[in-house]
Amino acid sequence: SGLLGAIFAIGILYFFLLRIGTTLIVALSIPVSIIGTSCWMYLTGASLNILSMMGLMLAVGMLIDNAVVVLESIYQKMDQGMSSVEATLQGTKDVGRAVVSATLTSIIVFAPVIFGAQNELVVWLSEIGKTIAVTLIFSLLVSLTLIPMLTSHMLKGGQSSVAKNRFVDRWTNAYGKVLNWTAVRHPWITGLPIAIGILILTGGAIAVSGFSPEADGDRGIRQEYIQFIYEFSDNPDYRHTKEYVNTVQEKLWELREEYDVKYMYSWYADEIAATRLYLHKDALSETEMKELRERLREDLPVLAGVEYRMGDDNGGGSGVQQFSVTLHGEDSEYLNTLAEEVKRRVGSVDDVKDVTTDIERGSEEIHIMVDGAKTSHQGITPRDVADVMGITFRGVRLPKVRAEEKEVDLWVMLQPEDRKNIENLKALTVTINDGTDITLDQVATTVMGRGATRIQRVDQRTAVRVRGSYEGEDFDDVLEEVQATMATVHFPPGYGWNFGSRIQQQKEQQNDMGMNALLAVICVFMVMACLFESVTHPAVVMFCMPFASIGVIWLMILTGTPFNLMAMIGMVILIGVVVNNGIVLVDHINHHRREGKSIDDAIMLGGKERFRPILMTATTTVLGLIPLALGRNHVGGAETYPMARALIGGLLSSTVLTLIMLPTYYQINERLIVRNRRILAALTRIPKHLWSKIRRRPQRTAGRGAPASARLR
Repeated sequence: SGLLGAIFAIGILYFFLLRIGTTLIVALSIPVSIIGTSCWMYLTGASLNILSMMGLMLAVGMLIDNAVVVLESIYQKMDQGMSSVEATLQGTKDVGRAVVSATLTSIIVFAPVIFGAQNELVVWLSEIGKTIAVTLIFSLLVSLTLIPMLTSHMLKGGQSSVAKNRFVDRWTNAYGKVLNWTAVRHPWITGLPIAIGILILTGGAIAVSGFSPEADGDRGIRQEYIQFIYEFSDNPDYRHTKEYVNTVQEKLWELREEYDVKYMYSWYADEIAATRLYLHKDALSETEMKELRERLREDLPVLAGVEYRMGDDNGGGSGVQQFSVTLHGEDSEYLNTLAEEVKRRVGSVDDVKDVTTDIERGSEEIHIMVDGAKTSHQGITPRDVADVMGITFRGVRLPKVRAEEKEVDLWVMLQPEDRKNIENLKALTVTINDGTDITLDQVATTVMGRGATRIQRVDQRTAVRVRGSYEGEDFDDVLEEVQATMATVHFPPGYGWNFGSRIQQQKEQQNDMGMNALLAVICVFMVMACLFESVTHPAVVMFCMPFASIGVIWLMILTGTPFNLMAMIGMVILIGVVVNNGIVLVDHINHHRREGKSIDDAIMLGGKERFRPILMTATTTVLGLIPLALGRNHVGGAETYPMARALIGGLLSSTVLTLIMLPTYYQINERLIVRNRRILAALTRIPKHLWSKIRRRPQRTAGRGAPASARLR
């Protein structure tokens, strides 16, 4: 994907530059930056893993941005008739600060992530961010050193060195007409009604499509197989589970051509078994997974005492979204009763399937119910019975004995033949105070039951989980419905419930992502404030940032892409990228104003002169991301196409709208500043004696008999 992205980026460069030499000069920043980053990784001991490689792939399209801006500035100086050396020095000087600031904004967005609290999201994003940051630093060094040096030596200078692309020239002229209508003649119409209309239209699309974040969803998670688990009503050993598995495998193998099965894998043990189907297709879509689940439920053989549950204990291999409800309280027996009631009610929710509790998933075991009255009559306690059970059946480990060649483990317990059935358990002897022995069945009863799969505690109270899977479209809606269902369950004092740790962790990740994005915006604003030595100009650039999210939303809706964790990572990266064009454009407009041009002329010249480099950098970055956006690359189980599509959508919308809306808001900002200065100047021109009369004017509400202090304002 990185190689294809680099080829696409170089191809679009040649389309704009129309010269092989200058194209290769700019393209040289790609291998040099990647090699420099690889050296840094080697020297610092960083690993070239999937995350760092993805950072390199994402950076491929952005590597040539700085080189394009510098080269285009040199081109413009050559087009004015300067020699190659003069054009190189002056062109690099004009855009040097803007290029440095633009690179810093792309880097600094990762600072809150790298130095923030560590969680799964931060680990992913920090590893990607460090790689992108180092790569961009090398590209900045290349654009300010190697690119000017090669340009001054390889190009002769003058207008003959500049190739003209008639298509780009036509686009530039058309853009100039649009810019004149929007930013120069009708800034208020463009800046308010049109912008508000775009936001309203986007809001309507969100409402109609039901678009929302899916950090807790499974869309965008790579599904390479489908798996189901056998749930047994009795307590079969591994021999019987093997027979069940063989029966199912024979049935499915007969249908292997219909299912397009590549190979089948099963495992089994006492009381548990599972089967996994791998298909010839590398990755299965959400629709294909749903069809497979429905077909399997119809085709799986009906076996006495066997039920099938799709997915593993964590929901993997099913293509459905898992949720859990955790009940907590004091009495574990009462919690088990509550869990059964919750299971019944949650199971009635539409599209909720495979609802189970921890007790159902536990192994069958023998519960020994000690009668306190009988043990007290015999002069012993239930603890005495438990101690005997621990020694005889569980065993007690003794200190190791040193033999000639090694140390030997010693255990005290009954022989296997003396603890193989329930009759042996009932015949277990317990010594009472008078020295006589009684059997266990004289003071206790045995009950067959199932034990919990694990002992869980919430705030030092016992907890039991009820888990289920959802096969519908809107996971947030089903969570709200489950919450409404749980509100109808009566909990005594000291008992309660919450959603499982997985959902809570996902919500925490969303909150962390929002906080990191806010800190990134603040950091970017501070960098731009240092560049422009102003607060209003960074505010103008930041005001255009929401237009990037508009493109992300529209592309996600049109392509049916989930806005999951990977897409959120793309949004954070986008914060630093989308302001780059704005920084270069505003800095160039300010440069023309410092030369004495009017604001209208500065906007027109700055916009038209920066149209081609902005279009080049955006296009190369987008084309560099195309292989990631269309491919099925993945990190672990998470596919990367949502992140790439988020970046593409944001870049497309921000580029188009920045070229129009940013000069418009710049014009509005300057007009407001001029108006405020006129008002302030008018106020300062009021003579001092008039100000003193205004300040000493009597109050109308005070009477003649009032003191002087009350009659004066």
